[in-house]
Order: sequence, then structure tokens, then C-alpha cells
Amino acid sequence: MDSAASPALAAAHHFPATLWSRVLRTRHEPTSHAALDQLCSIYWQPVLGYIKALGCAHDDAEDVAQEFFRTFLGRDGFQRAEQDRGTLRSYLKAAIRHHLQHWRRHQQALRRGGGTHAVELDAEDSPELPSPAGAEDRYDEKWALTVMERALAELKAGYARRHKLPLYEQLKVTLTSPESADLSSLAAKLGISRGAFAVEQHRARRRLADLLRSEVAQTVSDPSEIDDELMHLMRVLAQTEVQPL
Repeated sequence: MDSAASPALAAAHHFPATLWSRVLRTRHEPTSHAALDQLCSIYWQPVLGYIKALGCAHDDAEDVAQEFFRTFLGRDGFQRAEQDRGTLRSYLKAAIRHHLQHWRRHQQALRRGGGTHAVELDAEDSPELPSPAGAEDRYDEKWALTVMERALAELKAGYARRHKLPLYEQLKVTLTSPESADLSSLAAKLGISRGAFAVEQHRARRRLADLLRSEVAQTVSDPSEIDDELMHLMRVLAQTEVQPL
């Protein structure tokens, strides 16, 4: 087979579906750093939101998040993770709490005139950090929204590649708020029957489900964890208003 004719297969070989497990497996390989950077970029907003939810002042939160990722990358925080630590979502949550606890202690030491000390990023035996009410829920909500937004963006890109963006624009509301969608009205805008629109809606939902599964697969250390993580995020999304792209 001509590899030039199969860019999707080449990309799949270069970046396996389970990106988090790839980081864990290839921690010393140069290509692992690219995967690591990709994960950091994708989950910047959930990390920043969680730091704020844990009570970090708005003016400090972004600096803390940047320091978290810089230290994590610089000291091989991801690479030191073991596969038995579960999903990226849970591992990052524990590491953030640990980092913020040490950051606060460091700030207190500075105010007292004390010296600096290195921040360790081992999530095990993390110092206790009180959680404001709802902080864990807000973290999971932002994480779930990030996953959904990425899946919707890829779905939209697929319609764009097939020059069917008008169809996507009418379908998108039926994917995120199906109970409020008037299929007959949406179909009329496209000049097709309600039945034809319903078929397109079914196809779009199936494709979105596949894309969500693919996104979740990037954040687990073992494929057997995909279903549980996906179900958890879907429960979170069911309580969250998703804005269609």
C-alpha cells in the first residue's frame, strides 16, 4: 500500500489512540515529548479552572498553572507516572493539589522571610489541601467540556472537508440539546424532508460518539478503562450545558 495515500494510517501509527499510555510507555523517547506537549495544551483550561476552584486567587492562578506545567515538564512529572495511577484526569488532579499545597507553603515562607525550596511533583503522599465545595465537580465539568468541545470541533471539521457545513450548522443543536430541537423546521432550512434530516442526525450522533470515545482513549493508561471514564464524563455532561460549535 502507498503510504502517501494513507495519511490517516500514518498518523495513527505515529500517535496511538491512547496518548497517555504512550507517554507512560515511551517516557525516554524524543517523540514522547511531543505527545506530552499536546496533552498539556489540551488540558490547560481544566488545570487552570481547578487551581482557581481550590481557592487560588484569580491574579495568581495563571502563574501557578504555568509553573505547574513548566515544573511538570522540566522534572519529568508525566514520565514518572506509573500506569497503575489510572486516568490522566485523576493523576493531574492529585498532582495539582500537591503542587498548589507546596506553592502556598512557599509563598508563606517568602512572606516570613524564609528561603526557597524545590517543589516536588510526586502525587503520592500529597499534603492535605482543603477542597472548597464543588471544586472536584467543577474540575470534572471543565474536563468533560474540553473533551466534548474537541469531539465537536473534529465533527465540524469533517463536515467542512465534505463541504457540508450548512448541514452541520442545523444538526449541531440536535447533538447537544436534542429535546429542544424542531427537526421539521431544521430540515426545512436545508430543503430536505424530516425523515432525511433524522437519518443525518443519527449518523452525526454515531460519529460524535466515536469521536468522544477516541478523545477519552487519549487520557487512559489502559484501554479497559475507556468505558468507565467515558461513562463518568457523560454523566457529568448530562448535568452541564454544552454550547454547540
